[in-house]
Amino acid sequence: MDKSSVQHWEQKLIDDYYHYRWEHLLEPLCATSQRWKAGELTVADMAEALESVHEQVCELRNLFAQRDDRLVMLIQWLEREWFENWVKSYSPPSGARLVSPVE
Repeated sequence: MDKSSVQHWEQKLIDDYYHYRWEHLLEPLCATSQRWKAGELTVADMAEALESVHEQVCELRNLFAQRDDRLVMLIQWLEREWFENWVKSYSPPSGARLVSPVE
């Protein structure tokens, strides 16, 4: 087992998932903000959107505060479809920790 290739693969997984989750969170917020700025939404609508985003930010902070080894497993478990698509482009090296799919 080449520890450095496993660590590199795990870090790539974490980095790509981090980007995916933040983009998934921020894109709708940007669209909502633009609609508010255009007068299509009220301040109350915007406040509601911000409250929802705040809850999701807290969730992301808690998730990404996990130890890397735990986070690698959580990503595979919580976002199985995303992971299965990602792993098609980034084959795991020998020794990488993988979660078996639920049957």
